[in-house]
Amino acid sequence: MWTKFQNYYNSKALLHILLLVVLYFICDTFIIDYKNDENAFSQGFYFKLLLSIFYLIGSKEKQSVTQEDNSIDAAFHFSVLVLCLWMGLTTILMESVSISRFTGLFLIFGSLSAFNLIDELLKLVRVKIQSGALSRYAIETTLKIILFATFCFALFFLITGEWVWEIKPFYEW
Repeated sequence: MWTKFQNYYNSKALLHILLLVVLYFICDTFIIDYKNDENAFSQGFYFKLLLSIFYLIGSKEKQSVTQEDNSIDAAFHFSVLVLCLWMGLTTILMESVSISRFTGLFLIFGSLSAFNLIDELLKLVRVKIQSGALSRYAIETTLKIILFATFCFALFFLITGEWVWEIKPFYEW
């Protein structure tokens, strides 16, 4: 059991997750001007979508049978989760972007990625922390609440949103 999530959260995947966090921070803080640029939402979306596609391709790379598992599946799931949560939070925070049911659909996919990440984290917690420990129950409960909250976030957009696609194509910038 240890090797399965050790392979999921291997050092290569964790370094890629750290790289994604740094790239997202640099892009959202220094490159894209969310206050003054009317195309900022579209630019941020395409940047994060492109990174998710790159990680999808990278995570599907063939591994040889004898090679140690160095998959970056965790980084791919993380990139999809961040893309979807970013869409939801940015839609709420930016006045120029209306609440869309399409964002709710994206959030469902993000919730599925969150499920993969949280499921593997729960396995890790169950092996690392003794059964019956209060910290184990607190961590497991927190992770399950986070997963439930992502699905509720998606449901909010699906119920209150309109069928409006706010992402502009490249040629309209």
